[in-house]
Amino acid sequence: MGYSPPVGWLIAILTLSVLIIIHEYGHYVCARIGGMHVDRFSVLGIGPVALRLGTWRGTEFVISWIPFGAYVHIVGMEPEEDEDEDGDVEPAPPPPKGFRNFRDSPVWARALAIAGGPLANYFTAMVICTAIFGIVGINRPSETGIKSFAHESPAFDACLEEGDVYVSIAGKDVQGENPRRRVIEASVEHLGETVEVVVRRQGELHSFDVTLNEKPPALGASFIDEQRYEVVEPMTAIRDGVMWPLEQTAAQLGGLAAMISGEAKGEVGGPSSIIKEIKRAWDTGPVEFMMMMALISTALGMFNFLPLPALDGGRLMFMLYEIIFRRPANKIVEAWVHGIGILMLLGFIGFVELRSLYRAVDRETPDEATIEASKDARNARCAAGPAPEVAAPPES
Repeated sequence: MGYSPPVGWLIAILTLSVLIIIHEYGHYVCARIGGMHVDRFSVLGIGPVALRLGTWRGTEFVISWIPFGAYVHIVGMEPEEDEDEDGDVEPAPPPPKGFRNFRDSPVWARALAIAGGPLANYFTAMVICTAIFGIVGINRPSETGIKSFAHESPAFDACLEEGDVYVSIAGKDVQGENPRRRVIEASVEHLGETVEVVVRRQGELHSFDVTLNEKPPALGASFIDEQRYEVVEPMTAIRDGVMWPLEQTAAQLGGLAAMISGEAKGEVGGPSSIIKEIKRAWDTGPVEFMMMMALISTALGMFNFLPLPALDGGRLMFMLYEIIFRRPANKIVEAWVHGIGILMLLGFIGFVELRSLYRAVDRETPDEATIEASKDARNARCAAGPAPEVAAPPES
């Protein structure tokens, strides 16, 4: 957008932080709707309190020393460690008049407070999409091309280039409505095979023989769609704006399931990867930036709904247990489960970030010479130019 690189990185970090703040605000609003006592809301940052902004309706609003994200503390959410002489868990301090502690609230109110964060992220994504679709229009591309290549990409090895536009794969037309899906479907039908890929490069059609990966992603290349926005009616913008985050969630869960089952190759990115994608979108343009913000907000909502310990979805699973068996789970056991879960989650995030750092450093090792030599050989081989021009695209 015309700003210096440091500003772009700062915008990316602030964007992720804002989405986390929105998540916490969702917890706060839904807890208040459920009549709970929220004694503190750090509207910016985590850790020790740096600045107290004031108190409103029993909630102290603060800014914390670590200026990233936010947090909400709902009284009674965590069990007290002290026990009375009978060995029973002591109750949380009494809330102000007119409020309830978390553990004393009905299950519907507790579930609403927990689900409020992810729901706020989904709502934010829907608002962004509806605004973009209503103001700019809906991007309905009829063709897609190559944005970048993955490591060990069959498409790259076969001399395709960034910016090439897919025309056909294995004789199947991949242009028209939803071209990304057409490319993916046409390529996964021939995993591990060598197929003809026809692309358009600088207005001319060229053919390449590509040996696809044995597992998705078959081509090892990311997509860049044609930008073709269509003005739509307000109700269409609202409908598609609401559906877009849900469709993205279905796609993300499908990709996650394929990775877990081994049907597809892929990597999980940590916060640094998310910030890089936001920065890349910011550099591309305002519409791309806002749609990336909607995508990250959707991903935050989906991730927190996963039924894993320490996540909102894991807490909701304990409430489902309470509904089914008509009695709450042991609070100390639940606290231990979430405590271990958060340690495992932090450890996993740390592992992902260290792996990314290692790979970034490893690119500077002497092995890079071998990699560069391989790339040079590929470039020399491809310098002769693509295959002769194809007469016409295939029939759909």
